[in-house]
Amino acid sequence: LRMCMCKTILMSISSTILEKYFNKLYRPLCLYALNITESYEESEDIVQQIFVELLEKAVAGSLEVGDMKGYLYTVVRNRAVKYAKKNQEKVSVESAMYLTDENALSISVEEEALVWDWIDALPTERRNIFLMAKQQGMKYKEIAIQLDISVKTVEGQMGKALKALRDKAIKIYLFFFG
Repeated sequence: LRMCMCKTILMSISSTILEKYFNKLYRPLCLYALNITESYEESEDIVQQIFVELLEKAVAGSLEVGDMKGYLYTVVRNRAVKYAKKNQEKVSVESAMYLTDENALSISVEEEALVWDWIDALPTERRNIFLMAKQQGMKYKEIAIQLDISVKTVEGQMGKALKALRDKAIKIYLFFFG
């Protein structure tokens, strides 16, 4: 009985730590995979599958990783490249450079995470319109039809979203270089 209780405590600690990594790194890992796969769905699938596999190992008590963040990025990169090769999609020169420069990777992932935080901070309707246009590549008219709003409303919301993001970027720039 005592051994079972200890194993449960170790499991919950491992699961808790894994949950913290998931909450902190899920979006940056998806963005990292997206740079390689060029598929939103596939990049999310890759990252989710990796966390499921790690959770299974944590529950089994066999999760032993020294540098979890480094491990996650390595596994995501390997699976994303494997997906890209399997689907005969071209890994762009930019993606290849992104993969080889560790410093650029760290900075770029952190910058992307910051931008996603800014996007998440937008009002719900504005964020949805912005993501439909920029992430899904929809035309303003398509967005207007899907959301049952006017094209002018879509234009206005996009303008406000871009202005908000631009203002935040300028504040960061001025903070560091002003």
